[in-house]
Amino acid sequence: MKTYYDNGLKEDNTALRFPSFKNGDGVQKLVASMPDDQALGEWELHTLEDMKWNDNHQCPSKYWSQDIIKSVRWLMRQPAYAKHLIFAPQRCFNSNTPPKRLYTEMHTAD
Repeated sequence: MKTYYDNGLKEDNTALRFPSFKNGDGVQKLVASMPDDQALGEWELHTLEDMKWNDNHQCPSKYWSQDIIKSVRWLMRQPAYAKHLIFAPQRCFNSNTPPKRLYTEMHTAD
């Protein structure tokens, strides 16, 4: 994984963007700081038998999943994300005179 991040961070036109990291070591340190929690539960294998809604996939489709509520709870407890989380609505305004209210993210709406 470190080589993957190193290569991705060196490329100019990549979808992999980590502005605060210079190499894969920083990414690995961030991931290592996240507590390994068993609260996510086990991975479950599911099979979609009825694929009539999708003409491109006639045979059954298999996928793995975890409980989404447990996953969100786990993500919300991670120290690496703490400074990026917003728990209350905010009113944002532009710098014009008179200022106009901006609706840019979910937490800036009414």
